[in-house]
Amino acid sequence: MINWVKPTSPRKLLIVALCLALAGVYLVESTVVKVKHPHFPEQVAAAKLMQEALDVLKQTRQELGIPINKELDPNETGIIGETFTAITSSQGNLEAKRTSTNPAFAALLVRLFHEAGLEKGDVVAIGASGSFPGLILATLAACEALELQPLVVYSVGSSMYGANLPEFTFIHMLAYLREQGILPYELLAVSLGGDNDRGEGMFFPESQDLMLEIAQSAGLPIIFAENTGASIAHRLELYKKANHDQPPSCFVNVGGATPNYGNTNASLNFPNGLVLSSSIRTADPERGLIFEYLEQGVPVIHLLNIRDLALKSGITIDPVPFPPIGTEDVYFQTQHNKYLIWIIFALVAGALFLGKEYK
Repeated sequence: MINWVKPTSPRKLLIVALCLALAGVYLVESTVVKVKHPHFPEQVAAAKLMQEALDVLKQTRQELGIPINKELDPNETGIIGETFTAITSSQGNLEAKRTSTNPAFAALLVRLFHEAGLEKGDVVAIGASGSFPGLILATLAACEALELQPLVVYSVGSSMYGANLPEFTFIHMLAYLREQGILPYELLAVSLGGDNDRGEGMFFPESQDLMLEIAQSAGLPIIFAENTGASIAHRLELYKKANHDQPPSCFVNVGGATPNYGNTNASLNFPNGLVLSSSIRTADPERGLIFEYLEQGVPVIHLLNIRDLALKSGITIDPVPFPPIGTEDVYFQTQHNKYLIWIIFALVAGALFLGKEYK
């Protein structure tokens, strides 16, 4: 039998090199240590601020006589809504809603803002539905901790278990937090949400009128465009005007409001977390602000598919009670032993070199 391929090193030394490499991988992975994230103090500050906001909202809700359903909201955050109300726009996942109320998400937003390259004073455009009030709080708490300038356009409609109590929407929540000196921000504008961003396609016939009443009560500009494309254009103009005719330094989408998330098949495949570029593209006029801003080179933070986002970010799924602030993996990063890596590399390279010498 003819040997067409001859090894350049003796078989035994090749086996030794392979065993060294495998043992090295095991040693490197087994000696990984967790170290505090470089922005750990800011993460903790943001998480503590979010927890303080939750405490105030819980107390406020109780003072308003709005009972907290402990079966739906076992951590008694006060920001979990009911299953169906007149401003419920779609179905929702209770586990995701409860997970999103964890103050660790404020710590995650600190990380993502830093990874997006934001600096003190930068403007963050935020488009949010009422579906995840916890994530709006997390984003604003991170903005406060990092001294960023948030511009929030809020849609009244909410999926199940979100801010779907007509008397306790995020419009109300933010007003209470501002009164208590917790968060200093005001909304930039309000829309109804729901189909076409006009409160259409709701479960109850009186929903649109009620949502319009809630939006008007905020005393802010109301977006009520003729279609989704026009609603997107209106938002782009509002953000630009509020930022001295400049695009924001980052866009954050919270939830699935159509003008932000889009109404295309491409939207369904848009990754969550921080997105700096994407191969997913669409020219559809209803593609949403996530695509509009990404095309302009603006970093996008997409907060949807919460279970997946929590898992890959080191945040506990639906914990009761919340883990202590500063203890979850989102506050840490892994660090490998670089010296060990170089030693293993040298041993494997040495074995291969000896193989060549003795062939």
